[in-house]
Amino acid sequence: MESRNIKKIAIIGAESTGKTVLCEQLALQFNTVWVPEFAREYFNNSDIYKYTLADLEHIALKQVELEEALRKKANAVLFCDTALITLKIWAELEFGTCPDSILNLMKRNPYDYYLITNNDVVWEPDLQRLNKFSREKIFEMNKMEAILEKVSFGIVQGTSELRVLHAKEQIRSFQNKQSL
Repeated sequence: MESRNIKKIAIIGAESTGKTVLCEQLALQFNTVWVPEFAREYFNNSDIYKYTLADLEHIALKQVELEEALRKKANAVLFCDTALITLKIWAELEFGTCPDSILNLMKRNPYDYYLITNNDVVWEPDLQRLNKFSREKIFEMNKMEAILEKVSFGIVQGTSELRVLHAKEQIRSFQNKQSL
């Protein structure tokens, strides 16, 4: 399938809201591939407590490269375990600004649909989760960014199988609207 026909669906939301698990499960359900969050790989080898805007710019560029590489392997839809919205929000919260390079990448690499994870999954700590900001604030910022970008979105609620079922229903609804 030609990569230009692939719909990019990004799973976004606050830390520890089940985005990665949801991506993996949806990719299996839709017989396709998913894009991991490059920031996780990056911070396996870099200090998450001492990053700069330049680090976020590098992460954004690598995230886009990873999406483009995996888009060629996707089947109708490509699930992304983050979006550039996340880096924009991260930069604004941490540094009070977002680099033009990230904003430009956002314009040149749009997503077709966002699934925003609600905060009903219990927060689980790990070495890369700082939890510096309210998950509710992050949820609202993601929703506002999707609205500002004028990209359709759905909110994923529930836990376990119900969460996946809810997400699938929203994706099917989005796909049905696209085919009209």
